[in-house]
Amino acid sequence: MDPKEQSFAKPDTPRHIIKKCPSCYEYLPLRAKVCPACQNKVGDVDKLGFAGKPFDWMGYLFAVISIAVFVAFIWWAFFLE
Repeated sequence: MDPKEQSFAKPDTPRHIIKKCPSCYEYLPLRAKVCPACQNKVGDVDKLGFAGKPFDWMGYLFAVISIAVFVAFIWWAFFLE
C-alpha cells in the first residue's frame, strides 16, 4: 500500500466491550440500561467509553409546566385589572 493512500483517521464508531456509569464509574456491560451499583438509568456508550445519560423528558416537561403556571399566576396577580 502506498503511504500516501493510508488514512490516519479514526473509525467513526467506537469499539468498546464495556462502558462506565457516569455517576459512580462502575463498569457495565454494553447492553445494561440500569447501573446495578447506583440504580441510575444509563444510555449508550460514547467515544470515551462512558455511558450516556438518557434524556429526562418528564423532568423537562414538569419544569416547563411549572414555569407556565408561575407566569400565569404573576399575570393574574399583578397585571389583570
